[in-house]
Amino acid sequence: MTTRIARIIIAAGLGLGLYACSAPQVKIDIRNIAPAAPAPSDGLVAGAARVDITPPPGMPLAGYSKQSGAAEGFRTRLYARAIYIKPKTGKPIALVQCDLLSGSLILHHRVAELVAKETGVGADALMIAGTHTHSGPGGYFESNFYNRFAAAAPGFDRDYFDFLAGRIAAAIMEAHTTSAPAKVAAGTMDFTGFSRNRSIEAYRHNATVPEAKKNDIFAAVNPSLHVVRVDCRDELGRFVPRAAFSSYSIHATVIPNSNRLYNADVFAAVTREFERLARERLGAGEDFVHAAANGTHGDNSPNYRDARDFPEARRLGSALAARQFELFSALGAKLSDEAACRAIAREIDLATNRSIGGVSLASEPKVGNALLAGAPDGRTPVVGCLPFFAPGWPRWFFTGGEQGHKRIAAGPLQPIILPKEDFPHLLYLQLIQVGNTVLAPLPFEITTESGRRIAAQCASAFTGAAPVVVAPISVSNGYFGYVTTPEEYARQYYEGGHTLYGPNTQPFLAAHAADLARALINGAPSSLPTSWSFTLEGEPFVPKSGDAIVRRSPQGAPEFEQGARGIEASWRFRWIDAPPRAMAFDRPLVRIESSPDGKTWTPLAVAGTPMDDGGYDLSVRLVTKYAEGHLYEARWHNPARNGGQYRFVILPRTPGGEALRSAAFK
Repeated sequence: MTTRIARIIIAAGLGLGLYACSAPQVKIDIRNIAPAAPAPSDGLVAGAARVDITPPPGMPLAGYSKQSGAAEGFRTRLYARAIYIKPKTGKPIALVQCDLLSGSLILHHRVAELVAKETGVGADALMIAGTHTHSGPGGYFESNFYNRFAAAAPGFDRDYFDFLAGRIAAAIMEAHTTSAPAKVAAGTMDFTGFSRNRSIEAYRHNATVPEAKKNDIFAAVNPSLHVVRVDCRDELGRFVPRAAFSSYSIHATVIPNSNRLYNADVFAAVTREFERLARERLGAGEDFVHAAANGTHGDNSPNYRDARDFPEARRLGSALAARQFELFSALGAKLSDEAACRAIAREIDLATNRSIGGVSLASEPKVGNALLAGAPDGRTPVVGCLPFFAPGWPRWFFTGGEQGHKRIAAGPLQPIILPKEDFPHLLYLQLIQVGNTVLAPLPFEITTESGRRIAAQCASAFTGAAPVVVAPISVSNGYFGYVTTPEEYARQYYEGGHTLYGPNTQPFLAAHAADLARALINGAPSSLPTSWSFTLEGEPFVPKSGDAIVRRSPQGAPEFEQGARGIEASWRFRWIDAPPRAMAFDRPLVRIESSPDGKTWTPLAVAGTPMDDGGYDLSVRLVTKYAEGHLYEARWHNPARNGGQYRFVILPRTPGGEALRSAAFK
């Protein structure tokens, strides 16, 4: 096979395209700042904050690789949510959830550098977890491999990285600044019905799986929901709900790869509906925050109905939020200001340290043919059906090597196409204990049984200490692809083909998790470098604004479009405005106003929820660029039908600017 043919196979199979060797290099140096000593307090204190991280149109969507495309706008805004907790004695922690495909090691370290001195949160006590939406931007990962191949276009966008780091740091600082005396509680409950196992053929080969689960796709998932509840004292001296951190295993792929709008997929409703319930039923304030992370979702798909669309994502997410809220409510009776709160972390360079307790990883990461075939929710055309590429075509002979049953894409030529140094190799491992729950963030998409084994081995290290529940958190603090059990790996479905470091990845992680747990119990310090340096292939996806002075003007009156099969009914309004970079897409942009008589106008709320672009049903899209400006389109999906008059309001982009209002419509 020639190198050219190998390149075509890699590019076509992953749907990724190849990145020019002349891509500009971006070098980022980061220091591991010693955190400030925590201020003394009489007891536990906590705070929370939410910030908008929606980028302008133009960023490549990440998750479906080349099968997706560049974002044209947003349907649900992307947020970062931060929870700060400081125990009476000891160092504080920060739990951060982002509406992104995954966390990022370089992002984690930069945020820690920015907040350590002001908040006392060090790198070892900061967790940044992604929801794993496949409708967020790419271009912010720590490795050239995933900056090239995770998103629709290759490259590391320095501007968006800096924006992300600054916004997340601002959320942590706000959570710290607004912290107040608090009580916390943590708990777990099991339920199913929201996910199904998409690789049951690989799952059933696990020797440790009960027979009853081996053929039931709804039982062959992780049923455990983990919730941390935080209540803070208000100005009246009452303890009221302030924040929740949750983890549940559900793949965020309800929205298909044909989508071109940023959105949080099922997690948009998981977070928003939970927050609404907390306000309406428990008296939480408008600033209540629900940070929802992903558990061991690697081999599951969401249990969507026939359609994969925004209404289905909202239905499924709302139902899941209601179940999560049940546990949150029950935890009210267990709140305490003396709950354990501690963290530990270590970083391992897999280029030089690949063994623990007799378990060793492959010396070189490799992409398998099964990865090129794609996952069941996004099977690669043609390649996904080919023998030796399709799921369930492992290597049958010569399986004694480091990569076992994996069929290596492009064989011995892969290192020429995909250099070893471009793969992720700095592995960040961490444990954060809150109450009796130990969060185990990992930079992997963790399969169900892999997560169970890692959690069990980690929990076993707490023998003799207070019993704990270990909750592995996927796609946190970086991204390494997948981790499967050795048995699943041997079957070479998509998940096994994307387990880069070979069949021993899960045992390796489980051994480290247990070793880290023993270090946590013994009060050992974290083991992290004093600094980091990353060199990445850069690509600015959103052009600089240039001259942003553009006269806003409407382009006709709003128009109604009746929904057909798979399309929601909507009102549409178009207008001319400034370039995307000048539009500040991370700030509110559009709302709907209503009037009974066409004279007195007020912001519309439906069932108490403002009808603006912070919810589900207002989208904004860049249509095209005109000589006199850029053409944008706002849509009001699933509009109200109460006989009143309505209008779109495009909010000012600068302080003191004027809003643009559409003509009224009924």
